Amino acid sequence: MVRLKVAVAVTAGALAGGLAAPSAASADTTQVVYAWGYNSYGQAGADPSVTGVNVLSPVPVHGAAANVTQLSGPNGPYKGRYVLSLRSDGTVWGWGRNYIGVLGDVTIGSTFTPVQIQGLPPNIVQVSAGGIHAAAVAADGSLWTWGGNHVGQLGYPTPGTQYSAVPHQVPGVSGVKQVATGADFTVALRSNGEVWTWGGNAKGQLGDGTHTDRTTPARNQAAYGMTQVSAGGYYALARRAGSVWAWGANDSGQLGNGSTVADSASPVIVDRRTQNATQTVAGYTHAFAVDPDGSLWAWGSNTNGALGLGTTGPAVRTPQKVPALSGVTQLAAAYEISAALRSDGTLLVWGSEGYGLRGDGIARSTPLPVPTPVTPVPGVTKIALSGSTVLVRAPKVTMPNVVGELRASAVGQLQALGLSVQVSIVPDPDRRCDNVGYVESQTPPAGTAVAPGGHVAIRVYGPAQGGCF
Repeated sequence: MVRLKVAVAVTAGALAGGLAAPSAASADTTQVVYAWGYNSYGQAGADPSVTGVNVLSPVPVHGAAANVTQLSGPNGPYKGRYVLSLRSDGTVWGWGRNYIGVLGDVTIGSTFTPVQIQGLPPNIVQVSAGGIHAAAVAADGSLWTWGGNHVGQLGYPTPGTQYSAVPHQVPGVSGVKQVATGADFTVALRSNGEVWTWGGNAKGQLGDGTHTDRTTPARNQAAYGMTQVSAGGYYALARRAGSVWAWGANDSGQLGNGSTVADSASPVIVDRRTQNATQTVAGYTHAFAVDPDGSLWAWGSNTNGALGLGTTGPAVRTPQKVPALSGVTQLAAAYEISAALRSDGTLLVWGSEGYGLRGDGIARSTPLPVPTPVTPVPGVTKIALSGSTVLVRAPKVTMPNVVGELRASAVGQLQALGLSVQVSIVPDPDRRCDNVGYVESQTPPAGTAVAPGGHVAIRVYGPAQGGCF
């Protein structure tokens, strides 16, 4: 008896990255998180016992990494190697290393599957992942912190311990519109344009004119009218109309004013070349300002080419224009790596390549000093960096069911999803060979989330052993 087969047509279309769109039956507009890079504690969302320390190609983060509106990770080589995500329902989730409670639960160790941070109020609107502590802003302007507290970075006492795995509201500061967290300090921007700081202050990172740690929030010396704050490792930036300000560590030129002082405990104006900035981003020891046309000014450490200037070498102490780059709408900077998303959907990365920065499956160890497109993940809508891990939000790719379909149709569907297809031949068990050319099985199974650009396999029936009748 001959089995009837219906070939599934692939509807032509276009996705970001030049890939053809799949048929309506297999299309999925759900946005999920993909990650690659350093994965020592599962911060790339994959089991390190399976993938190893470095994930060289994008993998979908396991578990509840859907409906994500914001991603945040520590920007330096801290003990807290983790990621926070904010979902559209106002809940906060985290994964990676749960060092002294940054995932909100001291009973778990490392996890590559997102867990919900318990104890937060409803309707969180922004999160920030610091070195070993974290912060979240609620819709009512209250600020909540948890994790490490050895120098008072939580903004409230934790008697008998140096941490709190349970989030608590920070007393004494209200009307918060944005929070930024560094290695051991916290910066809060209030709706009235005031900047408040607390925590470690060895490098003057609180910007209050002293080098004394502070365990409770207080307004620092930044002027009124600030509209954005960013926290690096041990320095911070604040932006207002017509100027960018910096304070804290300057060992790598983080102040951006050409000075060679070790640090500044008071805010100083960054070189006037950044006066039109619409956004600032602070990495561990390097920083950027975005101009209205989406071009970038870069300064700070350039050891591995993290500034994108086409060179590696000593610190750059005054902002320099990143060559041949414009149209940047999102920007991220972390530990000697940087990433940008352009208005045309292009994702670019540059800096240290030791952990699989490009996500193309190739291990490299040389610096990448030029912004370079990342091709494996089309349709990226959000980006973030966590230490040396890259995270993006992009449309979910779901493995369709191609079992029983003709080989050409199955391969066409899978390639239209941007997947690399490996085909192997198995003999038809029926010597009438009615099954020849049809798919016998597939890996992974239908419905599985797969990484854009990932590898899948199908087994196709060939002639029966001994030939066909």
